[in-house]
Amino acid sequence: MRKEWLIELFLFINKCIFELFNLMPLKKKIVLLCDFGDNARFVANELARRGEKGFIVLRTSKCKETFKGTGAKAILSFSPTNIMDYVRGLYHLATARTILIDNYFPILSVTNFRPDVECIQLWHAAGAVKKFGMQDASVLFRSPAAVRRFRRVYNRMNRVVVGSDEMVPIFKSAFEMKDGQFLRLGIPRTDFFYDLDAMEAAKIALFKEYPVMIGKRIILYAPTFRDQQLNAQSIPIDFKDIINELGENYLLIIKLHPAVAQNVAAMNHPQIISVKNNVPINDLLCVADCVISDYSSIPFEYALLGKPQIFYPYDLEKYEMERGFWTNYEDLVPGPVVSTDDELVYVLQNNVFDLERIQRFSTSWNQFSDGHASSKLVDYLLARN
Repeated sequence: MRKEWLIELFLFINKCIFELFNLMPLKKKIVLLCDFGDNARFVANELARRGEKGFIVLRTSKCKETFKGTGAKAILSFSPTNIMDYVRGLYHLATARTILIDNYFPILSVTNFRPDVECIQLWHAAGAVKKFGMQDASVLFRSPAAVRRFRRVYNRMNRVVVGSDEMVPIFKSAFEMKDGQFLRLGIPRTDFFYDLDAMEAAKIALFKEYPVMIGKRIILYAPTFRDQQLNAQSIPIDFKDIINELGENYLLIIKLHPAVAQNVAAMNHPQIISVKNNVPINDLLCVADCVISDYSSIPFEYALLGKPQIFYPYDLEKYEMERGFWTNYEDLVPGPVVSTDDELVYVLQNNVFDLERIQRFSTSWNQFSDGHASSKLVDYLLARN
C-alpha cells in the first residue's frame, strides 16, 4: 500500500510539471524514450542518414545504448536522480508531435498528450512466447489503482510497430488495441541481419575482444529474465559439465537478459565466456552457431539466420503458471525442447535439428522485417512530422 502511494505521489508531481509544459506550442520534433534502445538506435541512425537532427533521445537508467554518433539534438538521462535532464525530458515529451517508446513507461499514465501528438510503441521484441501487458498473470494480484494505471499507459499508445501479422492479435490482447493501430513495417534492429558488412564488422570486433572464439563451434545461451531474479539470475544448469561433455571444439557464451542487473559469476573455465550486459545481442548472434534459450524473444530474430536453436525451459510449469504463454510452448518454438543437461548435450552432439521448421518460423514471424524496416518507419515519421 505504501509503495502504491509513493508511486501515485511521484506521478502526480510529474503530471503537474508535464501540464505546465503542455501549455507551450507543439514542435515538429521526434522524441525517442528508451529502456532498451536497440530498435531506437536503428531509427536514430536512419534519421541522421536522412539529415534529420532535430530528434531527442531520453535514456532511462536501464538503457545500454549511448546513441553517440547518431546526430541527436540532445541525449538526456531520463532518470529522477538527474533532475535537470529529467525535467528537460518532460518538456520534450510535452512539446513533441511524435514520440517513440520501446517499453512500458508508468510516466505515460499522466502525460495527457494533445490530439496532434502520436505516441508509437516500438516494442523491444520481434515475437512473443510469454504473456505481457494486460494478459500478464501478475495483473490479477495488483491493486485496482495499479490496473487503472496500466490501462492509461496502454491507451496513450496510438500505434505499435509490428514485424508480422502474428503479433497483431497479441498486441491487441496485451495492450487492448484495435485493428487500425498497427504499423506493419518490420522491426528496425533486424535490418542488421541483412547488412553483410555490418555483420562482418561485428564478428571481427568480437573475435578481437575474445580471440578464444576463433575456430570454435560457438553455443550462445541467452535466457529470459525471471521476475524475482533481476539483481542476479540463478540458473540450475551445470555449464562446466556440459562444455566438458561437448569437447574442446566448443565454446559456450552466456548472455543474460538486459533487464538483469548483473551477469552470472565467472565460470573459471577456458571454454565458457560470460559476457557483459552491454555486449549487443545482435553481435553475438552473428558468431553463434547455435542458440539455447527458453522464453526469450531472441529466437524470433535469430531465425533470420537459419541456424539451429535449442530450448531449455528448466522451469516450464512454474513459468507458465506465473506468466503464461500465448500458445502451446512446444508447438511454437522452432527447435528441440530439452529438460536435462544430458538431453542438451545429446541434441548438440547428434545435430538433432529441423532447419526447414526454422525457415517456416522465420517466414511467419519476420514477415515485414525485410532489411528496410528502419527506412520504412522513418518514411512514416517524416511524412507525419
